[in-house]
Amino acid sequence: MTDGSQLVTWLESQQILVSICLSLLLIVLIWRVDLILDGYTSISDQTVEDIRGFRAVATATLLVVSLIWISNRPTPGWLADLSQSVGWPAILAGIVDFLPRFVVGNSGAILVTLLGGWWAWNMRTRGDRVIERFVEQKYDETIAPIVENVWDVTIFAAFVLLILDQWGISIATLVAPAGIIGIIVGFSARKTVANFFGSISLYADDTYSRGDFIELESGISGTVRDISVRSTVLQTLDGDHVTIPNSELNEGKIINKSSPRPTRRIRSQISVSYDADPERVKTVLSEAAEPISQQHDPEVHLRSFGDSALIFEVFVWIDEPEDRLPAENELNTAIYRALESAGIEIPYPQQEVTIDGPTPADGS
Repeated sequence: MTDGSQLVTWLESQQILVSICLSLLLIVLIWRVDLILDGYTSISDQTVEDIRGFRAVATATLLVVSLIWISNRPTPGWLADLSQSVGWPAILAGIVDFLPRFVVGNSGAILVTLLGGWWAWNMRTRGDRVIERFVEQKYDETIAPIVENVWDVTIFAAFVLLILDQWGISIATLVAPAGIIGIIVGFSARKTVANFFGSISLYADDTYSRGDFIELESGISGTVRDISVRSTVLQTLDGDHVTIPNSELNEGKIINKSSPRPTRRIRSQISVSYDADPERVKTVLSEAAEPISQQHDPEVHLRSFGDSALIFEVFVWIDEPEDRLPAENELNTAIYRALESAGIEIPYPQQEVTIDGPTPADGS
């Protein structure tokens, strides 16, 4: 027990020496942790490079924290003698006299502000790169700007709160002005905010992704070429680029023609004379549509009895949504040629007018 008590007493008297040794050990670890991770783990080279980017700011933070801690500890005799021999008290007094009173009186807050700004900058820039790489690998590159914006705002808010606390500024005094500013910004940027949250909702629901062919409630259809925080760009079948705000897409109905399925079905409606044999008509239509339908056999159905014709529907399947218009044209042309060759009449609407009573030709 006596030896243990002596050891504890010695450690307490040598706290500064122990802290210096621990700080040096941690600094060595900071500058070699990348080699350890690279040699004994399977993390990527890019992650190791990101870790190396924090070595300088981590070292500076450790040194400042160690110096602050040491300054609040009792000075051992060996350190006091060393300081006197190198003239450190005089040097420190000269530095204090040289610096402005504001800097000396607020040295702690200034150090925290500088280190906090350095940390925030590194966390933002390197965090954006990590987020962009991770999101592109796991999800879609178009969602990266949204996640990066959220990350940047979070880092900035944390830094501002830290600085306000260090400088003794009460957050409560800023609540009312911040609320007024928030209302003004909210009204002026409500469309931008709506587009931002609309893009988040579209991503969360996985409504569509780049390269999908979609149809909108407004009648616009096209391939998704770009998705940003504010809008989505569609390329129509005419080759035009249409930019649509994400808030409108989030509130409207969207038909994703590129949803996971092997084929897409298109239909064509045709009317034939009541004199035609329905079974023969189905055979003719099926043979005409067979070369056009991809992967599946065409289907022909007698759908209804019109005023002056039998109404059939022909269904064929295509692989890509962009093939819809050419396939419809080819199908309708093939149906017309087949019915013409088979002698099956395609009637047009007729209307009989009956006049009761004498006509002008009767002379009355």
